[in-house]
Amino acid sequence: MDNVTHTLIGALIGETIAHTTPGDSQGLTSEVRRNLLVTTSAIGSNLPDVDLFYSFIGGKINYLLQHRGYSHTIIGALLLAVATFAIARWILRRRGHVPSSQDRAWLTGVLVITPLLHIGMDFTNNYGVHPFWPLVDRWFYGDAVFIAEPLLWAACAPLAFTFRSKLARFIVAAVLAIGIGLALLTALVPLAPAIVLIALIAAMLLLGWRAQQSVALVGGVALWLGVTAMFAVSSQVAARRVETLAATTFHDARSIDHVLTPMPSNPLCWEVMLVQTQDDAVVARRMMLALAPSLIPAESCLSRSLDLPSTAPLAPVQANDSAELHWYGEVATGVEALKSRVAVDCEAAAAMRFIRVPWLATVGADLVLGDLRYDREQGLGFAEVALHDPPGPCPRLVPDWRPPRAELLQ
Repeated sequence: MDNVTHTLIGALIGETIAHTTPGDSQGLTSEVRRNLLVTTSAIGSNLPDVDLFYSFIGGKINYLLQHRGYSHTIIGALLLAVATFAIARWILRRRGHVPSSQDRAWLTGVLVITPLLHIGMDFTNNYGVHPFWPLVDRWFYGDAVFIAEPLLWAACAPLAFTFRSKLARFIVAAVLAIGIGLALLTALVPLAPAIVLIALIAAMLLLGWRAQQSVALVGGVALWLGVTAMFAVSSQVAARRVETLAATTFHDARSIDHVLTPMPSNPLCWEVMLVQTQDDAVVARRMMLALAPSLIPAESCLSRSLDLPSTAPLAPVQANDSAELHWYGEVATGVEALKSRVAVDCEAAAAMRFIRVPWLATVGADLVLGDLRYDREQGLGFAEVALHDPPGPCPRLVPDWRPPRAELLQ
């Protein structure tokens, strides 16, 4: 999830707690308490992304494995919460504020919940997290929510009225305007979902303007949870439909995974990466799935990347399009070729600890190992690695994450 969404949701939680829970007359003033809860909640919602300060060190492989790495685990999140709690107490003491035991309890609760919430929100995307390390070292994928979802921004619209500073209100208004702009001015959101998004933003702004602040904030939280639940249910429907289509369309293939990404503000259109084994090869197939083709057929689902040129040498899919699905190419990689390369090349082995939709092919003068999830350009993207002959030096400090496609390497 993007940091704008993390920050807005965190601030929404902080504002809601501040407006719906009683303070302690023996503790912080209401203004100081509110500022503390909102600020620490917004910060706590971004704490796991502290890995951005070091994940870029050491090259592409390090970024792939360290981002959403140790700081995106339950242990890491709680350690960050403890450190932030200590800093907050120090700042309060320096400014002469003495929190009561109730104030400290709410501060503790906010700083425990919001970093864990960050991990949960990141889980809803297709990048993945591994929250239960070191007990469980595999990736977990939600495949349910677009990484920058404007409907979640709509849930935060009441903040445009509850924030105290003009700058903060302007930032919320700017984010909402960007959401509307994405819906109307880009080829990402069809007309019907765009109308729904704009109507929800207008309704939440009206709620923030006319209703009591506590009511408006609770309404924002309810919309945020409702939108997340809607996409989660839609994801499950899409997953079942993909499994059925895979079984009926490719009789000789065995499905081992599918990656789902909804389009922004649109739970009816899903980008799908279908991973199968067939004829001693792992085949990655891309398609657009329409859950309600009578309303929005697959060809009318606006894709962010499927129709762009790719680094992977895609071939046409030998299957027919329909109103329900539209194919966007496939790439096949010999399982033995992939396995043997990983066995002798520790850079390839490290990359496979991240890669979920693998492909291996010669592109120009380079042998490239990539992840089709993020192949959106003809040149090497952030999830594609040019391998060397002979293999280069091993990457340093490689986390011991279980490869998503471990079954292909055994």
